[in-house]
Amino acid sequence: MKRLITTTGLLIGSFALCLQLYLIIDRAIAEHQSVAGEVWRFFSYMTIWSNILVTLCFAALVFADTLSFFKSPAVQAGTFIYILVVGVAYHFLLAHIWSPTGLQYVADVLLHYAIPAIYCSYWLVFADKAKLSYTYCFTWLIYPFVYFIYALVRGLIVHSYPYPFIDVTSFGYPIVLRNSFFLLIAYVLLGLGTIALSRKFKNT
Repeated sequence: MKRLITTTGLLIGSFALCLQLYLIIDRAIAEHQSVAGEVWRFFSYMTIWSNILVTLCFAALVFADTLSFFKSPAVQAGTFIYILVVGVAYHFLLAHIWSPTGLQYVADVLLHYAIPAIYCSYWLVFADKAKLSYTYCFTWLIYPFVYFIYALVRGLIVHSYPYPFIDVTSFGYPIVLRNSFFLLIAYVLLGLGTIALSRKFKNT
């Protein structure tokens, strides 16, 4: 069963990422926009970052003796937090602001719902949780912190931000930094919750 879930996750994750990238490039060509610029925009979303991370974790599990870093219990638990945030935040905060259709709808569902559900199920049931400690709650902040810095620097260059809550043009730096701080606090709390879950659903 574990093999089936990890292989399915790898295939769906790879397909979803490739589909979304194809749609962005296809739209850029159709609208005579910069393909390079649109590809950069593709990599500006935490959804994409987190789905890539999930896909790498699944790849490490499917292919023996490869990508050993992504087999680490700490990395897999952190990935659980990141992809959970993607699914929950999208559903409650972002899904209502647009209505994708056709292939974009397919990519949207896969990236924001299917992959989070598959990975979270895998982690709860099969992942090694025996070596997780509460100190990881702070280690897991590195990923969102690096992302926020990247998104803000990119925004300075292209004057565009991937998410409303970090849109400096609309809200200014004080509010955006406040939002980012609260998000980091949320990640700490999720980290604590993940450690608690690891104690309840321990699998060695």
